[in-house]
Amino acid sequence: MSVRLVLNAQKAADPDLHDTIAYVRKYHCFDLDVRLSYFPEDIERLVSDAARGRIGRIVAGGGDGTVHHVLNALMALPAPRPELAILPLGTGNDFATAAKIPLTAVEALILAVEGDPVRVDVGRCNERYFLNVASGGFGAVVTTQTPPELKELLGGGAYALTGLLNLFNFTTFEGRVRIGEFETRVSSLALGVCNGRQAGGGMRLAPEACVNDGLLDIVLFTTEPLEIPPELAPPSETIFGALPFKRSLRAPEMELIPEGELRRLNLDGEPCEADRFVFSILPRELDLVLPEDSAVLCGGRS
Repeated sequence: MSVRLVLNAQKAADPDLHDTIAYVRKYHCFDLDVRLSYFPEDIERLVSDAARGRIGRIVAGGGDGTVHHVLNALMALPAPRPELAILPLGTGNDFATAAKIPLTAVEALILAVEGDPVRVDVGRCNERYFLNVASGGFGAVVTTQTPPELKELLGGGAYALTGLLNLFNFTTFEGRVRIGEFETRVSSLALGVCNGRQAGGGMRLAPEACVNDGLLDIVLFTTEPLEIPPELAPPSETIFGALPFKRSLRAPEMELIPEGELRRLNLDGEPCEADRFVFSILPRELDLVLPEDSAVLCGGRS
């Protein structure tokens, strides 16, 4: 099967990555096709061109944002689509970390070209798609405002530093949440609508989320107790009395209507602004290459 690596051009100058690609081409995938993406529009063109050329698998080489853009380019295609694999080269690599995709380039690329795909769910927010997490509130601000130069210098620690700098100037996320017939107003420091498990450089929002269960894990860190019907969520939890109330729900759909100044979410780290966010899960919509022991698969690879 032909494989195309869509590589974030910012990573192309890394000599170790050059050696990795040469090694994998020589010993694992002779016809590995490498294309550079300088802008998100490049990714859409490279993915659609690969599909027309009957390339069967696309490897997203970059951070969570690169994966996000490759995913959206794939979802714009009619089924059957090329398979997706991930070469994690970013700062956070949140989805890859939780899914146990190797973080060393040579191991990750070998898995990407030789690994078996599994059918996984895809999250949808309005007209866009996400593989990992849609986040809002404090986490979204931190992810958006962390400069690329700081991420290159400090790695995942850049998110923590940006978080500390923003902590005392932060405005809560105000809005209404609708899940089926249930509706409530929330004032939240942070929220996550999760297909994957973590975001923001290692924040484990939904430790039990799975990418093949047909459900979204919805996490709210509220500033006050929030009454939720017991059939939708477990009791609230407070850790050491210092953290805000945490509420976790699972549902295939959710609507979020912002009421305050913050009307931005991040989809896999990429900003999305709207007056109304409608979330849904698309069950088993994508063929994704994952390790055999990937932690984000529930009930194995069936």
